[in-house]
Amino acid sequence: MTQATAYPLLRYQVIENPEQPTIALIAFYTQAGPHLFAATREILEELAEAFQRRASQMPRKKDLN
Repeated sequence: MTQATAYPLLRYQVIENPEQPTIALIAFYTQAGPHLFAATREILEELAEAFQRRASQMPRKKDLN
């Protein structure tokens, strides 16, 4: 795997896909521009769990001051 550049995430958007109801589009907006991904329900559920698990392990910004 090649080294990827990490850009700060500015915002995100989960977009319904009326043409394919079993697929959702996820847009991540960065300084380098938007990046669009397609995901199934199962992937969205896995991402939700992984994001929640990781977030719960991180200190809050205010706790670092």
